[in-house]
Amino acid sequence: MLAQTLALMLTLMLGLSACGGALPSSPSSAALHRDLERLVGLADAEGWSIDRVEVQEVEPAALMSLCRTTEESRSQLLSWLDSRIEALGGPPALAYERHGRDLGAIDELLTLSRIRMVLVQGMRNAEQDCPFWVGQSRDFRGRQILDDRWFVSLGGGGKGLLVRQEGVVDVNFGGAGRLLAGRGIGRHATLLAGLELGVGAAFPKDAEGDRGALTLAIDSVVPLVYRHRLVNSYWEAEAGYIAHTTDQDYQTTHGVHVGAAIGGSAARRRWIFPGAALGISYERIVEDKILHIVKLGFRVAFDVSL
Repeated sequence: MLAQTLALMLTLMLGLSACGGALPSSPSSAALHRDLERLVGLADAEGWSIDRVEVQEVEPAALMSLCRTTEESRSQLLSWLDSRIEALGGPPALAYERHGRDLGAIDELLTLSRIRMVLVQGMRNAEQDCPFWVGQSRDFRGRQILDDRWFVSLGGGGKGLLVRQEGVVDVNFGGAGRLLAGRGIGRHATLLAGLELGVGAAFPKDAEGDRGALTLAIDSVVPLVYRHRLVNSYWEAEAGYIAHTTDQDYQTTHGVHVGAAIGGSAARRRWIFPGAALGISYERIVEDKILHIVKLGFRVAFDVSL
């Protein structure tokens, strides 16, 4: 789990700008390519070293995708990879020398070559290693991706809160959990909506800066979220309604919520895609005195394919 978390964080820092390259014309071959691209990308984020060892580690997850495709789809993907590698100046060892031994200059070529190695290894072992209960489909849609399908997203974690009211600024802490439902639309876009519940605790300051008694607050947020998916990472923008309640008077006040986040997702495990995200939000709540809250937090996330 530690290695996987580190890989996710590295993906966030280095992979967020990569939107994915060209795809094979066959939908089934394209889905298989994207599955293998995700798996290779996660392995690369942890630090790709010896090809043979890395391919063996990726192979079990890769086979669970490859075994669901037809031999025709696999062969089409292999031919497409060969064409792309040639167009990019492969093989990688020769291109590396031509580019002054700069690995960054052949990043796409390296990724495609590693995908090809995983594909060839899987094709070689598919007949003997594919589970008997996994059937082939000409309409394979991908196992490691959420394109054009419904899913549920669960997340939760801690937050730091910067609170300002009538010129008084304070720092509080709390946590929140959310349940969203949404659908992937094509290769990148996702729309989600749902509910987030958050709890904050503070010893609020008065105008003179003196601390009062412990105050608990409950925030109920109804966000509409746009998520833009990349290969193993994504960014989000959201807006919605917030209801704010404290244990001082149990009166509910209302406001608006806007936020953004960057996140990454790991390889699929059964129906679940584990992940993590770093988010920031701003909330403006209308009380007798307008309340401004900035929240920054890290959350774990689980997307469940339906």
